[in-house]
Amino acid sequence: MKFKAVTKIEIVSNITNEILLVGSIYKKPDLFIEHGHNIRSKYDFYDEATKFFYDNAEILYQTRSQSFNRSVISTYMAEDPDRLALYKKYGGWKTIEDWIKLAIVDNFQSYFEVLKKYSLLREYQRNGFSVDKIMNHSKFELLSAMDIYRLIRSKADRIHTVILTNEESEILNSNIRTTLLHCMETPDLGLQLPFPVMNDITRGMKKKSVMAVGMLSNAGKTRLMTKLIGYITLVLKEKVFVLLNEMTVEEIRYALITTVINNEEFQKLHGLKLKKKEKELTLGLYKDNNGEFIYANKDEWGDVTETIEEYAQRVADNSEEYIKIMKIADWIEDATQGLICVKDVSAAYDDKTLEFEIRKANLTQGISYFFYDTFKNDLSTTGDWAAMKVTATKLTELAKQLDMFGYLSIQLTDDANFIKPDELTSSNIANCKSIKHVLHTLFLFKEIPKQEYHKYGYITSSDWGTNTVHNLDSEKKYYCCVTDKNRFGRKSKLLFEVELNYNEWYEIGELVRK
Repeated sequence: MKFKAVTKIEIVSNITNEILLVGSIYKKPDLFIEHGHNIRSKYDFYDEATKFFYDNAEILYQTRSQSFNRSVISTYMAEDPDRLALYKKYGGWKTIEDWIKLAIVDNFQSYFEVLKKYSLLREYQRNGFSVDKIMNHSKFELLSAMDIYRLIRSKADRIHTVILTNEESEILNSNIRTTLLHCMETPDLGLQLPFPVMNDITRGMKKKSVMAVGMLSNAGKTRLMTKLIGYITLVLKEKVFVLLNEMTVEEIRYALITTVINNEEFQKLHGLKLKKKEKELTLGLYKDNNGEFIYANKDEWGDVTETIEEYAQRVADNSEEYIKIMKIADWIEDATQGLICVKDVSAAYDDKTLEFEIRKANLTQGISYFFYDTFKNDLSTTGDWAAMKVTATKLTELAKQLDMFGYLSIQLTDDANFIKPDELTSSNIANCKSIKHVLHTLFLFKEIPKQEYHKYGYITSSDWGTNTVHNLDSEKKYYCCVTDKNRFGRKSKLLFEVELNYNEWYEIGELVRK
């Protein structure tokens, strides 16, 4: 018996395109942010050299540096003998330099699409599909990867329709026991909130979800956000990424210091108990041991007569408060090292910029929690309410895709001034109430006027099941928090005791009308 010789199939590839794509990445490494999550080098690169340079660029970008040059790359390659050997084998920096010269960054999308087209063709080849007809198609150059997929899928679907019945739907009542056992092993909970009832009804700061908090202008929305950031980083030791378009980085820093000085959950960690107003910190004022402010020495014309070093030393010699606060400052700096990343996007907070910055933080620093203050519509679409929903939808999709938790601070309309605190709804959100539909949780805060205190009371967790209702203290300031949207549990009205001068926020129970 004679056997036919097996003809070796020539694997399809486009190495030139691979070179142009990799060259573009070395020229502009930030391309990883938009496209890196869609590239699978194991499948997408046929050539070993392009795959080597791509894989190492990805590792370098994620772990070392987001800007490439000869020095950075050479240092990285030299850290591993095997890696260095391959680097030299494939031509080293000279190869990279040549590829950079050839690449046109503006054409990257085209390079990417061609890369995916050939990757798909190779996989079809490896799985026994003939791609000759597709390769010889008169319009092959115009075909995208999706076009090729549809061509082959349509043929498969026609066969499927004739031969098989519709048996592909997943059976909902299957794997019930497995699902329940999984929940026992890994409860469906997010990162703990510092507010017990809010944490209970939301099941924490769950990844793949977005929470929004709305307040009137200058009511403390940024300061509440700062308390959460401090809690996540200093207590729970998780990384956060903060996007700002109103307050400056310096203002957030003041708020964080004030928060850590005054709130109990942080005092337990740094071990120092005192009270200090944010305004005093920003003015550089510290009290002596008799409770009097220590001022810089001045002459009769009001000019300061001592250096800042001399003044600081004199304050240190006479103020226990100053010594404690400086110890807390050192503790904050040490404890938050690498945990808080802040980006001022006030110059550009369009959807593309927000997505880029969030993806970059997630990719390069492994951050799973992002905060955005204040949520607004795209600068280019000012006045367009629909843009707000588009942005909210984009951020929600990002949270799901990147397995992140998102937090948005939102401003309420001026009309909310005339609404009772416990009657706030998404209709009171400035510019766009429709964003509620794409959020997972929405909380609306408003101060309760003191003249209205007699109308309200609160119950604590220990009071549930009893008729105990506590009165509001006339000496304290309270905020009502309305749960307007909650996909994870009940909608409650919560009561917070607030002191903005010290940035203290304490959830004390559930609000009730008398």
